[in-house]
Amino acid sequence: MQLRDVILSGGPAPFRLLGGEDGLERPVLAAVTIDLPDPGRFVSPGDLVLSGLVWLRQDLGRADAFVRIIVEAGAVALGAGEAEFGHVPDELVRACARHGLPLFAVGVDVPFGPVAEFVARGRSGARVGNLAALVDRHRRLMASRPGSGAGAGALLELLLSELDLRAHVLSPTGRLIAGARPPLPEGTAAALAGRFLAAERSGRRAPHRTVAHGLPYSLFPVRSAPGAGPALTDWAVAVEADTGDWHDERIGLVERLAGLIAVERGGRDADRTARRRAAGRLLGLLDSGGTGAEARQMVRDAAGRLAAEGPAGEARWQAVAARLDGATGDGGPSPVRDLLEEVLLHPACLGPGAVRRIGVAAALDGREAVAFVRVDPGGELTPDAVREAACGALPRGLRGGERLGLGLGDPVAEPDDLHHTLAEARTARQVAAGPDGEAVAVRGTGDMAAHVMSLLPLIPAEVRRAFSRRLLAPLHAYDRRYHSELVTTLRTFLEHDGSWARCGEALHLHVNSLRYRIGRIESLTGRNLARLEDKMDFAAALRMD
Repeated sequence: MQLRDVILSGGPAPFRLLGGEDGLERPVLAAVTIDLPDPGRFVSPGDLVLSGLVWLRQDLGRADAFVRIIVEAGAVALGAGEAEFGHVPDELVRACARHGLPLFAVGVDVPFGPVAEFVARGRSGARVGNLAALVDRHRRLMASRPGSGAGAGALLELLLSELDLRAHVLSPTGRLIAGARPPLPEGTAAALAGRFLAAERSGRRAPHRTVAHGLPYSLFPVRSAPGAGPALTDWAVAVEADTGDWHDERIGLVERLAGLIAVERGGRDADRTARRRAAGRLLGLLDSGGTGAEARQMVRDAAGRLAAEGPAGEARWQAVAARLDGATGDGGPSPVRDLLEEVLLHPACLGPGAVRRIGVAAALDGREAVAFVRVDPGGELTPDAVREAACGALPRGLRGGERLGLGLGDPVAEPDDLHHTLAEARTARQVAAGPDGEAVAVRGTGDMAAHVMSLLPLIPAEVRRAFSRRLLAPLHAYDRRYHSELVTTLRTFLEHDGSWARCGEALHLHVNSLRYRIGRIESLTGRNLARLEDKMDFAAALRMD
């Protein structure tokens, strides 16, 4: 904004220019109101000084010193209010002329507030225009050189410096990819990522406004793929502001920045293509089941290519399997692959340099992905670490019926043993898919050994249903016919380890009544609840019921 714009072109009221016509092209950066005889410390270069001239009432001789001080501080003009004297004193007019400072009169009916607001709006518009030009230049550069720009951090610096906004880029797990300093606390980042995913996948239009720890945030999507719709793999730009009163141009600018960050993300993903390809070849070789010397050598060669950029020395191999069930495929051909990468890149899992340690391949059906991870001795992935990364924000983004299961195998030292850790990871992943109601579930080999019931998901679903129906159907039929509670009684009896007293107390039944019900259960099913095998069968059937 130029001084001419304030005085002659659309200010809150017409102003009378009293001198300094040659300075009308000066840029105005801000407006400051001052009524002190020594204002130097309150004036910055580019300021338009507004004064009611109260300081001049006792001594008109102060005019020259006042003007000299604000000129030396970098003021571009002086707006003098007429309310104090009814006019602008000649002493002030002559002082401004001597020091070459443009002077204009602010009428009695014009408060300084609207003037300062007009300047601020003009400055904001100029900033938006300048930043928009920078964004467009960056976009043209990135169109010809994807992945080679200054990165998401540099783009956010534009927001910080030009629009006075703090912003952060978040992964769907709440990982901080770039942003202002100090960074967001981990809990806040995970909460914002979860709210973003929930809002996006519910169909609400961005930006999504929310509040976290008393601060307003507006969340803009960074799409996983150009032209794609909302997906679990989207990043978010979290701007520390409420966009409810923003004009469309300002919102559009942040949306363009989010688009540029998506381009940067695409370049980053391109850097992972070689690792993904190597992981896919390794997975294909392991799934082929070859055991001969030639097959083993091919596995070693594929593992060697995958390990080329990772840690050397005593690093070991560990497999992680993931499957996304019930998804609509709106995250691209292999959303689970990108989700698994995002989980493993979370600081809770592998720490700095994680990207060089992992190679993730998608299975042919697009629902399963397998990661081959290089881990240092003592630094192996654990179910707890993966659970911390996966279970914070991601469950908020899952729609009804969608479930993400992850399984970890134990580390192995040699590529020849990769089929062991892969089999363990897939088995643990199947256990994670069990009927326990978790939207995101993580299991390791220790979870499989903890309880025989954890192995039930490994049995085909049709077999599980048939077994449960065959064993429990007589009890369900009896309960429906006589309005009894044999199934509830059986479940409670097993939960109390076959204790007659504790089961009777829990059901508010006399022991004799409880014995009658158990006898009826045994008669209808042909089983004996005194036998361990029959107890286990009933427990399994109830789990699968």
